[in-house]
Amino acid sequence: MLLGCRACHLGAIRQASTSQYYDAVIVGGGMVGNAMACALGQNPSFSSKRILVLEAGKTQSLPKTPPQFHSNRVSAVGPASINMFKKLGIWDRLQAYRVKKVNRLRVIDNCSRAELEFDSPISGGEVAYIIENNAMIWALYDRIKETCPSVEVRDKAAVKNCILPLSLENVAAIELDNGDKIETSLVIGADGVRSKVRQAMHADYTTFNYEQCGLVATLVVETPGNNDIAWQRFCRSGPIAFLPLSHNLSSLTWTTSTDHANRLLALSKDEFVDELNYTMFTDEDQNDCVNKSLFAMSKLPFLSNDLAPTPQPPHVVTLQGDTRAAFPLGFGHTHT
Repeated sequence: MLLGCRACHLGAIRQASTSQYYDAVIVGGGMVGNAMACALGQNPSFSSKRILVLEAGKTQSLPKTPPQFHSNRVSAVGPASINMFKKLGIWDRLQAYRVKKVNRLRVIDNCSRAELEFDSPISGGEVAYIIENNAMIWALYDRIKETCPSVEVRDKAAVKNCILPLSLENVAAIELDNGDKIETSLVIGADGVRSKVRQAMHADYTTFNYEQCGLVATLVVETPGNNDIAWQRFCRSGPIAFLPLSHNLSSLTWTTSTDHANRLLALSKDEFVDELNYTMFTDEDQNDCVNKSLFAMSKLPFLSNDLAPTPQPPHVVTLQGDTRAAFPLGFGHTHT
């Protein structure tokens, strides 16, 4: 959210005040906020502007050596975002840390043999890279410190109140929970689902709970090949996704009802793995009529594709630690 100024003018009129003034304030130092700060800080047009990032949590640098366990919060990062990381100068360090290239995405169904496959239109190209969220945040933070002298990052800086001006001739006022007061001509809201910046807009906000959770975990898997295929299976309980992290690790996201997610969290590790494997591979919901139709269609010359064996999803061996967690899913949309 970009608020409180004209696109190319950061010179709003200020009244006498003891507040600290910055040309732009980014509220939130996560992936979005840090990427914005890094991009602005490296832009010659902003070299003379003072930019502040307010991060409610604790900042951290990218470790030289990754921890043994992967984080259970990862993202599938597409080619356009990878190009942005290259321009910002963090891609090499992310690769040196740990990322996993995904060459194909396969989508399968529990009630038929129907399937979809996505690959890169560029020969040898990737569909995405799977990267830990924290790694991207930390790498961007390091790059800001190294290359963006006009950008200041404050951690443990929670916003208590944000007041946006009714006129672009005035500045926005931000108060932190420690009592610090800040004025700025541009407020960039990157502070997540409970955004103080969004609340300050007084815009209409439509939200509802899906009554579902995304259950995540890091899986130890067995699969032939390099484990370079991302998988999604649509099941009765909800879609299951396996995102490859290494040759023998994948990240799980299982979207299901809140009650089912709580039951899965209460299972022992072995019980959970057994239920996950069963749900990923079971044929109990297969529809014979649909499968017979698919088989007949596959014999048509212009639909036949028997050039390569059909790959199968990885078999889950165990969990890496007990990395299970569940996060509520919902909808939120700001509108005027």
